[in-house]
Amino acid sequence: MYAIRLELMPPAGPGGPAETAGAGPVRAALLRLPLPGARVCHARVLAVAGGLASVCFLAAPSLLAAERALRAGAAGLVDPAGPLAGWTVERCEADPWIALGLWQDRARS
Repeated sequence: MYAIRLELMPPAGPGGPAETAGAGPVRAALLRLPLPGARVCHARVLAVAGGLASVCFLAAPSLLAAERALRAGAAGLVDPAGPLAGWTVERCEADPWIALGLWQDRARS
């Protein structure tokens, strides 16, 4: 299982999907993503200033495969035909603190 950080930013301006998308629907969409060679087993999505931040836990053959799969799936979410059309993927990469087993150190600081 691999932890991948995903940050999504809404389009600028009032209205549209920036105001209608929320952490719950995005989490559900992430759990249903058809990913090549991987599967999202758990996702935590939080609303943050300016967008959504998530940590997704993926079952995949390797860390690189998990990153690539989620990057491809997130591209489908923000595609013009996707549920988050107009949004951008700001970050989609392994969470270094979790990947290195240092998450407890991070929680203390």
